[in-house]
Amino acid sequence: MNSNIGAFIAKLRREQGITQSALADKLNISNRTVSKWENGDGLPDISLLPEIARIFGVSVDELLSGEKKEEKAIRVEEVANENNLLNIFHICFIISVFACAFGALLGGFNEVYCTVTFITLFYTHWEIIFAAVSFVAVVFGNLLFYISAVRLNVIYDKNKIISLVYKKAIVLFMLSYVFISTFLVRIIDHYLRNKTAEFTALAIATLIVIALCFLIAGKIKKDS
Repeated sequence: MNSNIGAFIAKLRREQGITQSALADKLNISNRTVSKWENGDGLPDISLLPEIARIFGVSVDELLSGEKKEEKAIRVEEVANENNLLNIFHICFIISVFACAFGALLGGFNEVYCTVTFITLFYTHWEIIFAAVSFVAVVFGNLLFYISAVRLNVIYDKNKIISLVYKKAIVLFMLSYVFISTFLVRIIDHYLRNKTAEFTALAIATLIVIALCFLIAGKIKKDS
């Protein structure tokens, strides 16, 4: 008990840059008395506790317990906040995957079907509706993921965020690319009506995108 209080007083004194002599002068006691407290050879007189607590900005209870209670409370709150934000991030990623996968399936099927079936671009109102819904789903999924990732800067540094995000971001990008690529094929089909040119352009674009994904992922991983 003595050693805990004495060690706590010594710690507080050093943190504030106060010497034993200066503390003794503030309390109107001798240096030897302060030294005895800090060595665990004695306890401060009960009448001095309020003044010691005031000097160091702690409560008497904290002084007697030998630790700052608010530090533990703050740490518990920080851990809870970290867990909450991380859970929200993972939930948002799952929602983003479903949104982008929905956009990829609906948009991809819609554009491929319309490319094969119709010559005119946006031939039916269903094509427009499905394309719009797919676009909204893909944008929503990516935006939700981006916002949840940005919020992680409250608890993590840049490198930690990158390590958590980059693989998930590539997954979402590849899902999003399904709708984007089929939509581009639909437009090319409308203007060129040349299947070879369409799918050659799509294949080249896909290879370029995949290569860029690997290059970006490699660079991000190296930087992190």
